[in-house]
Amino acid sequence: MKELLASRIALTPRPPLPRKAVLEVAMLGHCPGPVRLERLRALHGAVAEMRALGFGEAVAQLQAGSGDPRVLALQHLPIPLRSSAEFHDIFPEASNADTDYVSVLAGRRAWLPRCIDDFFANGGEKLWVIVVPEEEGQDGFLPAPDTRLHEIATLRGLACALVIPTLGTVTFPDLERLQVPARLPDIPRVRLDNPDPRFVPCGTELDDDHRERRHSEEVALGEMPPPAALNRVLQGILPWLAKQRPDLQCLLTLPLAYHGERGSPAVDEQALQWIRDIRDGDSGPHLRHVQFLFPYLRGPQFDLLSPAGLVAGKQSARAQARGPWRSIAGQPLESSGLPYPPLSIVDQVRLRDDPGVGVLQQRNGRVQLDDERLVVPALHPDDYAHADAPSRFDGYRSAEVMRLLGYLRRQLNTLGEQLIFTLDYRDPRPRLLLERFFRQLQQRGALRGATAQEAFHIEESPTREGVMIFDIMIAPAFPIDRIRLTFTNRQGEWKGGVNDV
Repeated sequence: MKELLASRIALTPRPPLPRKAVLEVAMLGHCPGPVRLERLRALHGAVAEMRALGFGEAVAQLQAGSGDPRVLALQHLPIPLRSSAEFHDIFPEASNADTDYVSVLAGRRAWLPRCIDDFFANGGEKLWVIVVPEEEGQDGFLPAPDTRLHEIATLRGLACALVIPTLGTVTFPDLERLQVPARLPDIPRVRLDNPDPRFVPCGTELDDDHRERRHSEEVALGEMPPPAALNRVLQGILPWLAKQRPDLQCLLTLPLAYHGERGSPAVDEQALQWIRDIRDGDSGPHLRHVQFLFPYLRGPQFDLLSPAGLVAGKQSARAQARGPWRSIAGQPLESSGLPYPPLSIVDQVRLRDDPGVGVLQQRNGRVQLDDERLVVPALHPDDYAHADAPSRFDGYRSAEVMRLLGYLRRQLNTLGEQLIFTLDYRDPRPRLLLERFFRQLQQRGALRGATAQEAFHIEESPTREGVMIFDIMIAPAFPIDRIRLTFTNRQGEWKGGVNDV
């Protein structure tokens, strides 16, 4: 409390209540360095949310300051944060401490801290941080074979995020860092001619910053573990999302490989082929849960970085302001880095069309996403698998449609849980609530159609006594990839028109 004007005015400042986030995001990564448990214990709201998820035993150990070393290191625990300052307060040295894995391109710093900064710098509302031990490698990010979601002690990596009912997006910054080959060379520098010999004063700096150098870590690089195959990583992620959390969306950056003709890093062609093989197989529809990104980011403050943090932050901010069905394509992203490696227009179009990758571009000195592209349509496979022309559903290969469907699942689940113990199954109010909910979506542009009747249809199915079943059919707003405007000069008069693409 602060007293002003000779105690005639007393002010008791309190922080504002946090808004309910429309799109919550989880990030899994490495946090080297010490942990300040007292700073987490001071976040009473975060501790209460962790306890509500079922991590009450772990919270009790944290409050007591003794127990399982893994719990005291905050490993495999979902921690809700509202700002990057809260993260750096709990993990004060995570940004500067060295990691076990070292590579030429990615360096020796964890990607999670900087991705968290990018998330909140781009307007992210709420972030769940899950720390993965470095010694567990790539396996630490994936659920264990004996995982049982109702038993907290068996949760590891992605499984810790699956138990968060309000979660909408999950990212793996440091899993992507482990996928960068340790000895993958950088884009070669320009070789300059040697200067003519001349006498210079002692202590003169002669380094031109362009000649080849040998890394002092060259021996250590040979001891780094090889990256895991992308198809193996996807096989550890997709079945869990499809079966346990079909409302979730995953952001994943494609791995790098050496391109012999260019003599520089490029997108891994083998990884692209694995994606196509999964798409053409029985598990192809599961790829709608993954939004692939490329390329990475590079800036003066970091060697290499995943773009998942700034993309997830912009998606969260856009969902909060205008709805989760709104795309972030073409929106400026706040980043101190630029896309790396650079892509030609031909490469950008190729990745966007086949297999379907969201490409980051640099325009007017700012980073932006060209399109929120998916490999397969965001719809259920029954909606398009038997169509006469499946290509006409390519417009639904958009991440914003997937976010809308996931948002609907979570909202309807929440509504059902609220009504199950408060209303009789013969009460007409559930249908009225559903109609009002979808009517609001249609008015905000999430559903297409001039009227509510064109946008959705709700029908109650007859069933046995004591059971309510509603069949809901919706028409998601069709994303516009591009609009072609044609200006024609006819006898000195300019006329404009819109053509189909």
